Amino acid sequence: MARDTRERIVTAARDLVHAASLAEVSTEDVCKAAGVHKGSLYHFFPSKEALGVAVLDCNWAVMRAMLDEAFGDDVPPLARLDRFVDRFAHRLAVLRETMGTTPGCPLGGLVGELAGHGDEPRAQAGRVLHAWTQYFTDAVSEAKGRGDVDCSVEAATAARRLLAHLQGLALLAKTYDDPRLVLDAKRDFRLLLA
Repeated sequence: MARDTRERIVTAARDLVHAASLAEVSTEDVCKAAGVHKGSLYHFFPSKEALGVAVLDCNWAVMRAMLDEAFGDDVPPLARLDRFVDRFAHRLAVLRETMGTTPGCPLGGLVGELAGHGDEPRAQAGRVLHAWTQYFTDAVSEAKGRGDVDCSVEAATAARRLLAHLQGLALLAKTYDDPRLVLDAKRDFRLLLA
């Protein structure tokens, strides 16, 4: 019962934050959407930031599953990056259909918000970004080993560059309400790795 209540709160908060931002969503909004009293929310989450971290973890679980699927070793490493971009763009398109507008990256905006809210939210945001970047780092390292990327490219630096670029494209997709803009990353990634 308690686990169901907690999950209902996190799901409601996630949906509300996707449509706006953590700053714009009140605890009252979350309680109403989840059908719980404020005491129930604070039983599980001592602060709005703690709820934000739970939403971040929920979004990361979805993103990690997408990354695991996209970065399977059945295709060469640069094709894995492309496959991830395709799936990321598709996810934004699905969210657009559901919400009526293209959201930004389910992680990017929330990571930015949480990074300014104390040590624990910032640390969790950093852990999530590091884990995401590691998928890109591993692909770039393997591509270097295959000769698909110049051996002088530093894999971790390149991976951060790719993720930053993808986040910028997600922001443009949100601004222009067009998830297809994210697909530019496939071409741009090759340029950034050159």
